[in-house]
Amino acid sequence: MAAVAARAEVAKATVYRRWASREDLVADALESLMLPAAVPAEVTAADTLREDLIATLTHSSACLQPQGRHFSAVLAATGSHPQITDTLRERYIAGQREGITACLHRAQERGEITTEKVERLLAPDRLEIAAAVGVMVLQEDRLGAVLDIDGIARLVDQILLPLVGATTTD
Repeated sequence: MAAVAARAEVAKATVYRRWASREDLVADALESLMLPAAVPAEVTAADTLREDLIATLTHSSACLQPQGRHFSAVLAATGSHPQITDTLRERYIAGQREGITACLHRAQERGEITTEKVERLLAPDRLEIAAAVGVMVLQEDRLGAVLDIDGIARLVDQILLPLVGATTTD
């Protein structure tokens, strides 16, 4: 933290006001390099839940950006610092869950899915969304499949839509 403060030409206390720990600072730096910012409007302009999920998850996973494709490698490389790995994984998972939640709400607004179903799927004790996000986190590392746009489409068609009770276009 002292080295970061010196490099930024600020007091160490200033750094600690923004980041409580070294792990938070490193996680923020890696996240800003590897994961995209907010979902742009054109991504959320999809006509169907399927299209919306694919566009949103493609964007939020940064799978089309070269630096985003190395997310699992960074997680593995931070193995000697499990707190950094855990912080990054939690942020990634939270981002994916938020993206899926937004897609469900937009599908509800379009009349594709009922309010009751959305509320049920978002209940704290439900596992559907957590299962889909878990597959995203583990796909490249554990399943050996690159998380590209085709992989996300398969994940949406074969896992997420069936789990939420929606149908695919296939």
